[in-house]
Amino acid sequence: MFIMTESCYRICAVFTLKDRECKKRFIDFANGENGLSVTRAAKGCQSLKMFESREDDMKLIIWQCWDSKEDQEAYIKHRHEDGTFEMIGEIVAQPPDISPIMEMVMKTDEEKIRDIVEDMCNVDYKVGMKHMHDDCVFIRPSGNPLDKKGWEAMMTNDDVKVESSKLVSVNKLTVNGNSAVVCYTQHGKFNYKGNSNDDVAVFTSVMQKVGGEWKVIHGQRSTGRKPDEPLPKF
Repeated sequence: MFIMTESCYRICAVFTLKDRECKKRFIDFANGENGLSVTRAAKGCQSLKMFESREDDMKLIIWQCWDSKEDQEAYIKHRHEDGTFEMIGEIVAQPPDISPIMEMVMKTDEEKIRDIVEDMCNVDYKVGMKHMHDDCVFIRPSGNPLDKKGWEAMMTNDDVKVESSKLVSVNKLTVNGNSAVVCYTQHGKFNYKGNSNDDVAVFTSVMQKVGGEWKVIHGQRSTGRKPDEPLPKF
């Protein structure tokens, strides 16, 4: 999961050169008086870096950061007018791929797990169930275990009607490599065989990262208490 940010207008330009002689011409141009020094001095250019592909040494990549889209487009217009693109057309194997890109800030494991806890407390059980491993075991307050299929059967039973469910607090969260333990408090209202229940309960979930995704492999629920009773302190 990720968050997109826009601290500047970013461009990724990919140039695939015909051969080594053409690559040398491109690098000589980039290092010359009319090369990247002109780009860096252009209005709105914050920074740029040039890279070579590890898999194809005929492919060069330039990352640019501009104050605005307008500044970058004005620079491209200048390069068309001064003949740069005509020269580049002679040495590339295909038209340059010049694309705007956006910075991505990946969520931390702790943030991902907190999102999963929010889903586990969703009133729609299917939202949380997608995070459960197929071999997940859930221990009820009675001590009796319930597997994933048993959990779904319980939640789809006509005798069970969930009215509301929300996360109260994340009490403790520990991440250790590909394993994590989280303890949280949930407030739920549900009806079972015509009897209304309004409970605040504490849950513990053990999670494991499987194929890059966090999955709940074990869960346990405490006995519920009434909302007007003091909450447990951690």
